[in-house]
Amino acid sequence: MVPVAQLRVFTPLDAFPPRERERWSAYVAEGRGLNRREVALAEAGATAARLLKGRAPLGRDTLLGGDAALVRRAGNRVLLCPLQLDLRAAMALAAFRRTVPDGVIDVFVPDHRTLDRLEEMSASGRVPHILDEPWAVPLHWFVAFDPSERRYVDPPEGAGPRVTYLTTVDQAADRFERAIEVVEATVEDGEDVLAALAGVAAWLDAFDPASLLELDYGAVAGLLGREELHADQTCAEVWQAIDALSQGDLLGAAAYYGVARSRWTHRRAKQHAS
Repeated sequence: MVPVAQLRVFTPLDAFPPRERERWSAYVAEGRGLNRREVALAEAGATAARLLKGRAPLGRDTLLGGDAALVRRAGNRVLLCPLQLDLRAAMALAAFRRTVPDGVIDVFVPDHRTLDRLEEMSASGRVPHILDEPWAVPLHWFVAFDPSERRYVDPPEGAGPRVTYLTTVDQAADRFERAIEVVEATVEDGEDVLAALAGVAAWLDAFDPASLLELDYGAVAGLLGREELHADQTCAEVWQAIDALSQGDLLGAAAYYGVARSRWTHRRAKQHAS
């Protein structure tokens, strides 16, 4: 399977619309929340099922249906991150279509009913709680976090080291706002960087400010050696670049950003070699 990093929003249960809140309340009361290992297996199983069944109707090719979520607790609050597997598949297809010539998509999704359903979902305006990125962590994702919010764990049972960041959506939105202001004021021809920053900022704006935002390197962590992963300070380097820009130090900003980019460039290149 392709290694994927994820950016996840955990929304407080009481922030969901009434009908969804009622459904998720029952889900939590029944103890059906998934842990990260179960989510990884579910996502891998959904992908395999679609590849094997081909024409299976969406929503019927996994054991999860539409009711599956990561559940976490912060004090007395319950927060959920719904998997929304079909919506994420639709968003991924929409992004893929923008990279290939017209007509090629039929080779990948030959069932026109499935294709129509995916297109309908991607145009629905619904916002996924999870963003996926294969092979590498996008540098602009790190803007959401402070370097102190990094967590590195290496479980003794041999599952391999894991890197995550955790903050609130409100704090992340403020950080994106600052980064956008700095880039707009200092970087010529920075349209691509601004578009990437604005895209995540707009995504965050769809959620309650009290929601939690988590960056999980996921299986992408396995592409870095244990020592390299432990020493990885990409978030700090990204913010050092932004701070240097804000002070007019363009050479310093380029140096910090170059170090961060070099760490991930050859990993991302595997996406196009696959």
